[in-house]
Formats: sequence, C-alpha cells, structure tokens
Amino acid sequence: MQINLKPIELEDGQEYCDLLIELASYEDAYAKPVPSDFQPEEFVDFKKARIRMALGIDLPPSVVKTNTYWVQDDITPIGYATLKHEVDLSKPGGHFGCCLKKEYQNKGIGTIVSDLLSEIALNELGIDEIIFTSKAENEQSIRSVAKIGGTYIKTENGYHFYKVNLKDKVPQKSK
Repeated sequence: MQINLKPIELEDGQEYCDLLIELASYEDAYAKPVPSDFQPEEFVDFKKARIRMALGIDLPPSVVKTNTYWVQDDITPIGYATLKHEVDLSKPGGHFGCCLKKEYQNKGIGTIVSDLLSEIALNELGIDEIIFTSKAENEQSIRSVAKIGGTYIKTENGYHFYKVNLKDKVPQKSK
C-alpha cells in the first residue's frame, strides 16, 4: 500500500465525486467534506471552490486559505484531507482534517496522512507549529495525535487542543 496526497484539480473525474458522496453518507464522520445531500451536479463547483480556497481567492471572512487533497492508495481515491494555512485557537478545527473510507480506517493511514501534511506544512507553507483539535469522544483522533507527538494545550467546548512542533518532527528540505 502506497498512501499519497493528490491536490484537487478540475480534471478529477467521477471516482472522486463518488468518494465524496460515500464519505458524506457516514453518520459518524467528524470531518465530512460535503453535506450528506451532496449531488454529482455540484462536483464541478466543489472543485472550483476548493481550488479558490487554496489560492485565497474570494474567501468569506471566516474562512482561511486551505489546501485540499485526495488521499490515495497508489492511484485509488480512499479519502479526503485538508491543510489550513492558519488556525484560530479560540475555535475548534486545527490545521489538518481527514476523512477516510470505512475500510481504510484504523489501519494507521490517518497517521501517514498527518505525516504527509506535516511535510507540506513545514516545507512548502513554512508552518513550523501545527494545531490539532479533536472532539473529546473521538478516541481514534486522540490516538493519532499521540502517535505524532501532539502536546496537549487545553479542552474547550468539548474539544481537545494539541500542538506539534514540526521542526522537531519533520525532515526539512534544504533550500
């Protein structure tokens, strides 16, 4: 199994739309990429909006630049991940978000995705400390944060906040 991240592109086809619809159907998903009533005819607008969000174009006041990726097993789409360029510590929602197909959950893939996003954050965006948030009852997310060296900051409104110093964790590319 080779897990990789692929940025969303306008050319992305039906298999990615089908993935979004499947992920949106999960009742227990914490990071749904689209509402549960998402329709295939909305896919082109979804891709355009995510590309604009990564570039910081026409963002609503409460939205920050966010890169969006397909999580892939080799070339098969198995999930969705996001990387925010900045985080407000007064609100839930850290730098990373990830939602995987059920058959790929609890296999360590979330940790791999976190490592890949950490490399992008440090080496491409210059983010050297990332924030994770997790609902207090989301044990899977809490285990993932522990695996990557998260340090507990606080609990607020049912969310745990953690930070990870990427300079200590991620190999830095020479410039």
